[in-house]
Amino acid sequence: MGRADQESPAQAGRPHANSTVKETKRVLAEELKDALRFRDERVSIINAEPSSTLFVFWFVVSCYFPVITACLGPIANTISIACVVEKWRSVRNNSIVTNPQSSDTDILMNQVKTVFDPPGVFAVNIVSLILGFTSNIVLMLHFSKKLTYLKSQLINITGWTLAGGMLLVDVIVCSLNDMPNIYSKTIGFWFACISSGLYLVCTIILTIHFIGYKLQKYPPTFNLLPNERSIMAFTVLLSIWLIWGSGMFSALLHITYGNALYFCTVSLLTVGLGDILPESVGAKIMVLIFSLSGVVLMGLIVFMTRSIIQKSSGPIFFFHRIENGRSKAWKRYMEGEKTSSEREAFDLMKCIRRTASRKQHWFSLSMTVTIFMGFWLLGALVFKFAENWSYFNCVYFCFLCLLTIGYGDFAPKTGVGRAFFVIWALGAVPLMGAILSTVGDLLFDISTSLDIKIGDSFNNKIKSIVFKGRQRALSLMVNTGEIFEESDTGGDDLEEVTVISQSSQIPENNDDTSESFSSGVSSLPASLQESFPSLSKTPSSERILPLEYFSSSGYLPKDSGIYNLRNLQELLKAIKKLHRICLVDKEYTLSFSDWSYIHQLRLKNITDMEEYTQGPEFWISPDTPLKFPLNEPHFAFMMLFRNIEELVGNLIEDEELYKVISKRKIVGEHRKTL
Repeated sequence: MGRADQESPAQAGRPHANSTVKETKRVLAEELKDALRFRDERVSIINAEPSSTLFVFWFVVSCYFPVITACLGPIANTISIACVVEKWRSVRNNSIVTNPQSSDTDILMNQVKTVFDPPGVFAVNIVSLILGFTSNIVLMLHFSKKLTYLKSQLINITGWTLAGGMLLVDVIVCSLNDMPNIYSKTIGFWFACISSGLYLVCTIILTIHFIGYKLQKYPPTFNLLPNERSIMAFTVLLSIWLIWGSGMFSALLHITYGNALYFCTVSLLTVGLGDILPESVGAKIMVLIFSLSGVVLMGLIVFMTRSIIQKSSGPIFFFHRIENGRSKAWKRYMEGEKTSSEREAFDLMKCIRRTASRKQHWFSLSMTVTIFMGFWLLGALVFKFAENWSYFNCVYFCFLCLLTIGYGDFAPKTGVGRAFFVIWALGAVPLMGAILSTVGDLLFDISTSLDIKIGDSFNNKIKSIVFKGRQRALSLMVNTGEIFEESDTGGDDLEEVTVISQSSQIPENNDDTSESFSSGVSSLPASLQESFPSLSKTPSSERILPLEYFSSSGYLPKDSGIYNLRNLQELLKAIKKLHRICLVDKEYTLSFSDWSYIHQLRLKNITDMEEYTQGPEFWISPDTPLKFPLNEPHFAFMMLFRNIEELVGNLIEDEELYKVISKRKIVGEHRKTL
């Protein structure tokens, strides 16, 4: 008989009992979304196959590029103020000064005097500063969702292109026409070079993001979470803090604005080179206030940067690597390279996940080393030419600054050295904080994994016997590596059902079900007793049968209320175990027997689901949940919880249907009597 022929009137009255595969996929998607370790909408908006390299590229463009722009834009505005305030040229004069204590001795002194810039240079600087600030305000409005994507991109790309282009032309013209041999370039000139570069980098980044939108790789929006959007507010606040501090310390320490910005950077990043020191009491008090609040603000930015790198995007890269391996395995399967069993397919998927995790760790480590070496060695190369130090001393200086040690035996003195130190330190030191924190987490995970492996080699399960009561049971459950043992696939611990007949009562205490089973074996039909000849040889305490044996034999209809109640009992016990696992170990991974038993429970009352469970192809198919970075116990918990909701609905409908049928019978009997 087909499934339609086996349906009872009660099943026919349940619209959700005959749910389509499409509806099942929708439900499964909701459960996956709830258990995913990343926001699904961040991946779903990327118009590329998750297994392809283009997926990673366009995800980085859609997510990281706006964050980079949000960090560079405010810093470029801060530095551009120094371009306007500082004069670009200086001249070194030699003057003879007579020593008042000796009439016949003269001292030769070098005096550095700044020279006013040509009016055209100053005017271009002002216009560039206004365009840069306007573009930054527009970007901030878009980050706060006050301005649409297209308007923001048009204004930002145009504004930063003009600001960077005008400043670059100004620098080139000034260096060629207004810098004869007697003049030297000041820190203001080098700040102008850096500002023009930052503006143009912002333009390039936003242009690439706009090209991705025009190619329909993602919708017109920045692929950011709310907490990632707030990072621009903190970078703007940091820029305001630097602008205020530079102006204040320029007056208190009697230094130029550019040197004051350098002093603020050294103080804010806790490097403490000691080449510029506060002398007055007022300056020392303001250093305490500025540094304390600035360090807290910088710490927030470092924490948010680390969160974006590790917690937000790390799982998505992990998902890409899993999909890359799974799609290759699926392609081989479709071409005829079949797997012999579900267990082999499951183990293959687990192997793909382990490989992806290992690649993720090595990629994180290699990127950390690459970024560190880049900031360290390339920064040292710049300081070698800027300060005329030996390369070894430059490497020594940069390493101490990256670790915020700063002995002060080396410190930049030239304008180009101090200007470069501002932008280098603002990028390197916070990033190094995030990188070192990420490496610490990585090493902790590796050490934890090694500890678990070493513990397992010494039979770590033995330690759990020292615990008492429920804690002992929970510890055993976690340490064994499986929630449901092999015997559970028949339903023992969760538990195998001991139904005797349709009219039998449900035992109040499930631990005593063996007695009720023993007392009712003789009442079973002969055909059913013949199906299980080992019952007579099995002790009464072990005579436990799964519910499916009775329903498949035709003795217990699958749509009966007692079947639904027993199934509900199994589901509740499974959920209880999964809930405890979720509380104790969120990184717990389910074994093959765990997954099999959970699917067995889930599919008891769901139809049209064969393509999800029959054959080994499920585990490597596009529908497998193992391709995602999941909180596996939570995902299983949500799946079974939906089953409970469905079963409860079925029981309610059965009760309502029973009332309707009973009422009709009473009315029919009454009419016959009349």
